[in-house]
Amino acid sequence: MNEKKLLPHAWVVLTLQALYCAAAALSTVFVSVYLWVNSHDLAVICRHYLVLFAVIPLFFILAGWYSQARDRVHVYRAGLVLHAVFYGALLLLREQSPHYAGWLGALLGVTWGIFWVGANTFNFDVTASGKREYFLGLMQVVSAGVSLVAPVLSGAIIMYSSDTVVGYHRVFALVLILFLACLVVSLWVPKDNVRRPFKIWRALFPGPDQRDWRLMMLVSASLTGSFTIFPILLGVLMYVQTANELTVGGYGTFQAVAALITAYFVGRTVSPFNRRRFMWWGVVILLGAGATVLVPLNVTTLFLFGLFRSVSGPMFGIPHSGLNLDIIEKSAEEPAQRIEYLCAWEVPLAIGRVIMMALLWLVYVQLGGGDFAARLMLFLLCAIRIVTYQLVIRTSPLRRPVLTAPVPAEQAAQTQQ
Repeated sequence: MNEKKLLPHAWVVLTLQALYCAAAALSTVFVSVYLWVNSHDLAVICRHYLVLFAVIPLFFILAGWYSQARDRVHVYRAGLVLHAVFYGALLLLREQSPHYAGWLGALLGVTWGIFWVGANTFNFDVTASGKREYFLGLMQVVSAGVSLVAPVLSGAIIMYSSDTVVGYHRVFALVLILFLACLVVSLWVPKDNVRRPFKIWRALFPGPDQRDWRLMMLVSASLTGSFTIFPILLGVLMYVQTANELTVGGYGTFQAVAALITAYFVGRTVSPFNRRRFMWWGVVILLGAGATVLVPLNVTTLFLFGLFRSVSGPMFGIPHSGLNLDIIEKSAEEPAQRIEYLCAWEVPLAIGRVIMMALLWLVYVQLGGGDFAARLMLFLLCAIRIVTYQLVIRTSPLRRPVLTAPVPAEQAAQTQQ
């Protein structure tokens, strides 16, 4: 099989990813800004995401069980519907949203837990061992591509609406339409409704024979949700500096351009042989981002931080994702157990997110908010990546990289049936 050839239905998954990322780019940062505008309290945002991260793993596991008992397409569509419910709740609550930040966080935690079981399983099903980086790189290019326009569009809609609140509501309504489009496209995803037992214990508590998977579970905890927390903090901090939603949107587009260029390069050049080198540079560049916040925050330092972070993300994330899927494939006793491993991986990730968000909240409260507290929060998120790297390089694929033989297209397609 041609190394650059995608497996069946990969383009459907990429289309779903594009639509979802467009909706996320339109709204995710502006949910945090919306909570800030109506509360002027970063602690409200921390509480919202702390509850969100705590809820995710429970519903990830429940959705994983349902995927094995029924079909992973069902949980994907349920996640889309719940996204619509969440944004509908924001439209309904309006300026009262900060008073319900915890409840909204719980709703979004349920939504993400259910949605990402389906989405992650789709990504596994349409990739073959040894060739995952190409698909993952292409997926990040698509994600970054749709993110070029979306944040600026959101900012423009908000800025040029007759009333700021009306602008936010128009953005959230547009997001609802995109989720509806995802529902329609998901009709082309093949069903997998064979009933299987849900055996998560081995994946959740790996034995001595699963050394690589134990390390990846520790890696998951050490990520501390940095891929999620960074955009949340940066969007709010840029709004605090400028009080201008269009600038916040432009900031998102700027980061998307940097991520797109990097993802295109990494996706076409990374392989199981050179993953470690790319990940090392990803860590170094993220530490460079951390160095930029040693001086007081302003628009210039935030743009510089955003540039380094956006370049670091694909450099580390694409080879890490490919490595994670390869280790799942090796650890699972049969291909159908991929769902159990994907669900188990979310548990330490959620624990790390909760610990880090609680720590950030504590730092913010104890230091009385302000510039220094924000800089310390960003620096901590960067520095923890050193721990992640030290763990991940101990896995056998990085210590002894061997190019896995490609899975024939016919065999890979059979795993979807």
